[in-house]
Amino acid sequence: FWALKGGGGGSFGVLTSLTLKTHDLPDLLGGVSMRIKAASDQDFHRLLARFVDFYADSLLNPHWGEGITFSSDNVLDISMSSQGLSGGDARTVWQPLMNWLQAQGSAFSTTGLRAHADFAEGYWDVEGMRQENSRSIRLDTRPDAPRIHAWWDSNEDEVGVFLYGYDSLWLPRNLLEKAARPKLADALFAASRRMTIRLHFNKGLAGAPDEALEAARDTATNPKVMDAFCLAIIADGGRPRYPGLPAATDQKHAEDSAKGVARATAILRAIAPDAGSYVSESNYFDSEWRRHYWGTNYPRLVAIKAKYDPDGLFTVHHGVGSQDWSADGFTRKA
Repeated sequence: FWALKGGGGGSFGVLTSLTLKTHDLPDLLGGVSMRIKAASDQDFHRLLARFVDFYADSLLNPHWGEGITFSSDNVLDISMSSQGLSGGDARTVWQPLMNWLQAQGSAFSTTGLRAHADFAEGYWDVEGMRQENSRSIRLDTRPDAPRIHAWWDSNEDEVGVFLYGYDSLWLPRNLLEKAARPKLADALFAASRRMTIRLHFNKGLAGAPDEALEAARDTATNPKVMDAFCLAIIADGGRPRYPGLPAATDQKHAEDSAKGVARATAILRAIAPDAGSYVSESNYFDSEWRRHYWGTNYPRLVAIKAKYDPDGLFTVHHGVGSQDWSADGFTRKA
């Protein structure tokens, strides 16, 4: 059971049923969004440094999740979620950053801060959003599709994407200490020159309540997640390449993007050399997959694998025990 909680899919057996432990919703769910454009590279570097300070001082707590995106176009795109805060409460939290931006004159242009909150029960109410003609979702318009089938508009680019490159790493909380923040801002800026970066603050557990951390420790997931304030995802891709559809891939662009992902990731790993990766969102070609995916939990996972699947029936790419098998999973290595 412990191995199934974070040990990777397809490695231990076939699940025929499961029971989920759920938690009560907070009264309110909401978020903030804003797009900030810097006038120069230097201004963008200053913006990243200021946001690092702001996040460490005001957002590293159970109220905030989701993340930010930034790249070589010197745009910081903020799309963060909140729980337990009203729209007014959220705006108050963000006002110091807004004041700083306003004081910088023409160095930055923004779309303005949008803060909202509503009753949590309606957050995933597809039928309600359908009736409101909400632009937040895309509806499944097939004639036989259930009316509740939909996906967030912000995820549209991920539907069927053909990936050129993909990697992830958890950034540790010690990078938010005052002395380390300039190093973090420098690395974020340098990495953004190579590839678009997204920091997912809801995929790191630093700042979570003690009971949440204690529950997470009882899983096979890399323990590094407990001390991570975010998961950095560096990726790029293009249009789908399904059989029968014309190939739309620019081969040179795809190769350049793959190199950009690798270079940006290397810049971030230089300041977080012991950071792990999230197994479900990671580099398919990662040679350090055992250390990155499971860290100190891997030996225990291997022992469980040997006990319950000694013949290696369940073997997947970079899954527990797969180092003992050929790349196609059919031949055990000598």
